[in-house]
Amino acid sequence: MRRCVLVDLGGTLIYGPSIREVFDEALQSDEIRSRLDDSSIAKLRGSFREVYGGLKAIKRGLLIEVGLDTTIRLALKEVSITDGQLMKDLKEVLLKLYVQERKAYDDARPFLEELKGSGFVVVVVSNIPEHDMAVDSLDRLGLSDYVDGVVTSARLGLRKPHPLVYLKALEKARASNAVFVGDSVENDVLGPLSVGIPAIHVARSGVTLKRSVSSLSDALDIILTGCFAVDV
Repeated sequence: MRRCVLVDLGGTLIYGPSIREVFDEALQSDEIRSRLDDSSIAKLRGSFREVYGGLKAIKRGLLIEVGLDTTIRLALKEVSITDGQLMKDLKEVLLKLYVQERKAYDDARPFLEELKGSGFVVVVVSNIPEHDMAVDSLDRLGLSDYVDGVVTSARLGLRKPHPLVYLKALEKARASNAVFVGDSVENDVLGPLSVGIPAIHVARSGVTLKRSVSSLSDALDIILTGCFAVDV
């Protein structure tokens, strides 16, 4: 039987500035400042934040993903900019900056390395609007060698905690059972438990549960002993 661990990405393995913060940086890049004046940049900054916030509420309510292309296009439309090449350039700069600014938690590599060394199949499961954001971040941080697959909301069109996300991850792993590890109570604990997947909550910050652990090292100890939580 294939032993499998499904693990969240952002907030569990890696961290960094939000997409909105990175978009602000992208607007200040030479590539974009050569195309837009200060007034247009200020308007676009505001429109992106407004569009992103509105779509975030929709995504959370319907558990669907909206790609970065759509978000940027709607933000440009709000300020009456219809330049298709500018949209592509903004996305390219944003993706580059986003990946460059990701950092891995100190316990991420040892966690993944030990899992692989112990024969586990590891699949990363992430709510993220562009698949390459996840894959390229793992590559740059040297974590991809320990990961067998990446399942993203960008590819599925559905976001955690939609039940199909976890089932697709199991399918990707070619496993009938697994344990889920992540920092979000809703997405990484309640979601997996709803489809019968035991979960380990890593309390990086904020809410803690009765069985929360404080690090991936603690999560690893639980995985290796097989003492998974089946409730919260």
